[in-house]
Amino acid sequence: MAKRRFNLAPYLLILPSFIYLVLFFAWPMGRSLQLAFQKDAEILPVRAEIADDAAVVGYLPMQIEVAITDRERSEETLPNGRTRPVYWFKIAGESEDGEQVEGWVNQKYLQVQSRTESTSARVVSGEGTKEWTLDWIKRMVNDHNFMDALTTTLLLLILILPLQFALAITMALVLQARLKGSTIFLYIYAIPLGVSDLAAGLVWVNIFTQHGFLNTFLQKLGLIDSPYIFLSADNKHWMIIAIVLAEVWRATSIVMVIVVSGLQSIPDEYLEAGQLFGASLWQRLRHIILPLLRPSLQVALILRTILAFQVFAVVVALTGGRVITVLAYETYRWYDPGDTGFNNPNVAAAYAGFIMLISLAFSVIYLRTVRTQEEAASS
Repeated sequence: MAKRRFNLAPYLLILPSFIYLVLFFAWPMGRSLQLAFQKDAEILPVRAEIADDAAVVGYLPMQIEVAITDRERSEETLPNGRTRPVYWFKIAGESEDGEQVEGWVNQKYLQVQSRTESTSARVVSGEGTKEWTLDWIKRMVNDHNFMDALTTTLLLLILILPLQFALAITMALVLQARLKGSTIFLYIYAIPLGVSDLAAGLVWVNIFTQHGFLNTFLQKLGLIDSPYIFLSADNKHWMIIAIVLAEVWRATSIVMVIVVSGLQSIPDEYLEAGQLFGASLWQRLRHIILPLLRPSLQVALILRTILAFQVFAVVVALTGGRVITVLAYETYRWYDPGDTGFNNPNVAAAYAGFIMLISLAFSVIYLRTVRTQEEAASS
């Protein structure tokens, strides 16, 4: 029997995807999580001998009192050829773990009243290091805007997704019906795909602003006498409505494209059999179309949920980000070095990591609940 040759081609084909995931996903995510769980710190290395490269016997934290048990004076040659005295102190102190540390340190790390007579000193500097911490996570959770941002983000998710999927499925069914002029509907439905997040927000600002299209239309109909201020701190519910409408208008086409591709994979014989047995449109939709669309709906749900957690530009355009805030805006606010931000990449990374974790959690829920019959049977 001939020996089977090792096929290298599949591995070469997957290599670019692996490199892409490492460079543009794994490495940035790792760096972000590192920022969220690490902080810069200073610790004082205590040496076994009088030398900067001597073995380290322990570390002491900043601003603690230490006892001086011995001292040595040496001479240091400066670049101009002159010399100056340098003291090394043998100190004893307690580390952060409660252990006693005794050894030699250079005078530059200590605050000493008298280099020749003092019996105690204070640690004032050391060497930079990274240490693991939950301080940035605690600061994020304790941020007064955190709960508001999380609540608003989840509220938008609950309001936007059902509307988008209902509209997307309706639009896809219209296109699938191949009605006369359905190509024009496709072009109209696809218009928002070419509009950026910020541009979509600005479009709906022009609709809801005090002198926008909506107020002008209502005044011409005689329904209102003066412009109504929709986008204000006193009308937060209208701000939410405006954000929902803007997001539904902007991103429903993405869901529609996925649903259309799923509809095209459903054999016509299934739908014709349903019609033959007298199933109404609603019955065909419920018992034939939607079950067979589950893989496409699963992908669309995951994609739209991730995008919903990242909603940012539309919120900023319609509300300024201050009256109504979301998780993505809080990430930007903590990172922003300008007048409106806190210039703290660590807390911003904590927000970004939190967005990633809840997006992954929802994705896992969708993968477990919206499953095809084959997936459910194999589990």
